[in-house]
Amino acid sequence: MCALKQSQKVNTTLALAQYLGLSRWTVSRALNGHPGVKTETVDRVKEAMNELGFSPNPLARGLRGGKTGVVGVCFQTFGTPVFSKKLIAVQKTLWGKGYRAIIELIENDAEAERQVIRHFQSLKVEGIIFVGGPHDENLSLVEGICENSSLSIVAIDPFSKVNLPQISLDREYAMTLSMEKLFELGHRKIALFGIRDDIIYGTERVKALKGASMKLGLEWGKDVVTVSDDAFDGMNYEGGRRLASRFIESTLDCTAIMAINDQVAIGAMGCLQENGVSIPNDVSVMGFDNMDVSSHLHPTLASIDQCIDYSTTEAVDLLLGGIDGTGETTDNHLKVKPEVVEGESVGPVRK
Repeated sequence: MCALKQSQKVNTTLALAQYLGLSRWTVSRALNGHPGVKTETVDRVKEAMNELGFSPNPLARGLRGGKTGVVGVCFQTFGTPVFSKKLIAVQKTLWGKGYRAIIELIENDAEAERQVIRHFQSLKVEGIIFVGGPHDENLSLVEGICENSSLSIVAIDPFSKVNLPQISLDREYAMTLSMEKLFELGHRKIALFGIRDDIIYGTERVKALKGASMKLGLEWGKDVVTVSDDAFDGMNYEGGRRLASRFIESTLDCTAIMAINDQVAIGAMGCLQENGVSIPNDVSVMGFDNMDVSSHLHPTLASIDQCIDYSTTEAVDLLLGGIDGTGETTDNHLKVKPEVVEGESVGPVRK
């Protein structure tokens, strides 16, 4: 009998119940932690699962109206390393809360995002996390789902204004911090590398920098200038090198550079140093994102840390509050204040 049982293919709850000689109802209650099941029975079910390598299908449970323990995660893009860090943090945080993630990358494609949303719904996920999204074209769809269904939806750093529970970085605060930091060190001529209105999160950054410049008595367009070119189409190392070359060739007398992100800052630093520009003696460089590599450079890169672990934890807690009904699912918007990370690339103006 034992040999016969071991030869059975156990890949469903029903097959597991038949293997153990129990009712499907009893096995299901044991798997779902029902308090009315004897401890001995629960242990017996778990032991059999380990022996047979059986794992219940959470999606199948969802199709029967049960909890799936699955959350859909929709990423707009992996354009920069910081997005990869966000992905890892989201998945790790969900695991820590007992949930599993189905992750989709849509590369800023509205139609792909719609298909992903519908796919998540068909799988009966308990919640959806948008990182960077949802896309403009899908705002009404997503907001409608959030308002008219039990599905919990949260956005992390959405590119657009959206009426959803969300966690976003206070980039205006970040820009003000960076500007004030440089001003305190005596910098009165500052170049902006890649920071402009027509990039992701660019509008709020430029708005904050203009406000900070005015407050500090710096003239926008004269004391604070944008360095860019028509070929700048990527916020990456090569883009930073290209902007640094343009900076060197110009007649700008700026003593500090604020880069759109660490990749651009690092690329710029390499080009500047190759051309005999000392950092920070000749020019200070401030990055954004606090990439892991930043602390291993020479000089180390001063940057802005997005506090990703904190943001992710808050976002997942907000999502789970919507799933279990312990929190509000609308009009929740948390702004996370970033932190300045000191680095050797920023120093006082040389007299």
